[in-house]
Amino acid sequence: MKDIFDECQFGELNLNSRIVRTGTWETETEEGGFLSPAIYDKYEKIASSGTGLIVSEMFVLDHKDRFAPYSSSLNYLGFVKDYKMVTDICHNYDVPILGQLAFFYYDDGENQKAEPNDLKIEGIRKLQAEVIMAAKKFSFAGFDGIQIDMGNNFYLARFINPYFNQRNDQYGGNTENRVRIASEIIKVIKKTMDMHVSIRINPWDVRKGGMTAEESIKVAKELEKAGADSIQLTARTISYLYDGREKNPFLVYADELIDSLEIPVILGGSLRDMKSMNDVLNHSNVEFMSMSKPFVAQADFLAEWKANGEGESICQSCNNCYSKKTSTCFKY
Repeated sequence: MKDIFDECQFGELNLNSRIVRTGTWETETEEGGFLSPAIYDKYEKIASSGTGLIVSEMFVLDHKDRFAPYSSSLNYLGFVKDYKMVTDICHNYDVPILGQLAFFYYDDGENQKAEPNDLKIEGIRKLQAEVIMAAKKFSFAGFDGIQIDMGNNFYLARFINPYFNQRNDQYGGNTENRVRIASEIIKVIKKTMDMHVSIRINPWDVRKGGMTAEESIKVAKELEKAGADSIQLTARTISYLYDGREKNPFLVYADELIDSLEIPVILGGSLRDMKSMNDVLNHSNVEFMSMSKPFVAQADFLAEWKANGEGESICQSCNNCYSKKTSTCFKY
C-alpha cells in the first residue's frame, strides 16, 4: 500500500514524502521587499513537518504586474541573501525547493500589457531572456529548480491556448508552435543550469475553441520533449472529492496524462485529509499531490498527520487567503 509519507524519487530529487507544498501569495515582507522573521519561521515549519517538496510563493517578472503587490520580488537588493537563508532552511531538513514564476502581464518594451498576439519576435526573445534570468537568480539563491506557471489564466497559459493565440508564425497555430516559446526556454535552462524545471498546466478550460483535455496532454508531451522534469496540474473550481470507487473527470484526466508521460505528474486540488489522499494514491496512477491553503492555515500540520497516522486539515476552504491575496489565514 502506498502512503503519502513514503520516501520516493521525483526525477533527480529525493523526497521525504509524496506531499508538495505549493505557495501562492507573499504579503509578510518588510519595507523594500526584505523577508520578515515570520517568513523564515513559516518555511522552517513547512520543511520540518514532513513535506516532500516545496514550491515557493509566486514571483513576478516586474513591479507592474497585476499580482506584484501580493507576490515575492526577484528584483530587490537582498533577494539572493534572503532566499539563500530560506533554501538553506529547507535543505537542512533534506527538502528540495523550487522557485515559482507566475506572471499575468508582460511588458515587451512597447506595451506594458502586450498580449500573445501582439508580441513581435523581439518581444518573445525579451520574455524568454527574462524567464531564463529568473531561473539563474533562483540558482544563485540555492533553489533546486524553477516552476514556470503556465496554468490558470497566467500569461504563458494564454500564450499556449488556441483561444488566445491566433499567431500565424512559428509561435502560433499547432500545438508544437504554441508551446515553442516555453520549449526554447526549457532547453536553455537545462543546457546551462543544473536546475529541475517544473511546469504548471491546466487540464482544460471552458472556452469554445480553447484548451481541451486532449490538447493539454499534447502540450505536456511537448514540454517533456523539450526537457521539462515534472508537470503539476492546476485548475480553478474543480473539486477533488473522491470516494475510492468512482473517479471524477479530473482524476480520469490525471491517469491519462500520467500514462502519456515518463516524467512525474503532481495532482493539485482540494486535498484536505490523509485518508482521501491515500485512497487516491492506491486507486489511481497518482504518485504526488500538492497542497496550498492547508499550509496557510497551519504550516506544520503534516507533523501531526505523520505522528497519528491520520488527519484532516483545519483549513475550511473558505478561499479568503487566495481571493483576498494574503499569505495569512483569516481564521487561524
